[in-house]
Amino acid sequence: MQISQSQTTSQLQKHLFGLRCVLVVVALLEAFEAILDLPLIVDRPNLLFGPWAEMPTTPFGIILAKAHVIAHPLLAIAALALSVSGNVRGALIALGAISVVTWLSFLPVVLQDGLPLQGWWAIQWTVAQLLVFPLLAGMTIALAVLSSMLRLATALIAIATAYNAFGMVSFVVNVLIANM
Repeated sequence: MQISQSQTTSQLQKHLFGLRCVLVVVALLEAFEAILDLPLIVDRPNLLFGPWAEMPTTPFGIILAKAHVIAHPLLAIAALALSVSGNVRGALIALGAISVVTWLSFLPVVLQDGLPLQGWWAIQWTVAQLLVFPLLAGMTIALAVLSSMLRLATALIAIATAYNAFGMVSFVVNVLIANM
């Protein structure tokens, strides 16, 4: 029995439906995080973290930070559009690029102020953002381009987004508790 091209494409689309749904959620979370950073384009604080966020002061750092703020929503929209249209590999590459651009935007602040290692929260944030997430992004991009392990690539890139979403929620809860 021969299988036609349309049957295999249809089966592949059904097989990847759950993966595409996960990528849509991840892209929406990244888009929300990108919206919070948009005021940084005009040197205003982040909408959520406000004056607590550290900004680079060197010209190179400012350029990288603004490039991150501009690229982040564009890459999130691209990941959302690609995952909705069924291009899982493209969506994974766009989400991996978000992690790489985010990492690049943190480097000038780290070089200027040093590694933030004052307490367990700062240590685990530093390790996650500067070591783990760039490696996960690189592995995600490599898996998306070179192999068919798209579920693993999705799980790897979702770790960074879930961590950042949890960080935002915990920050909001801590601020609400402190202001009660």
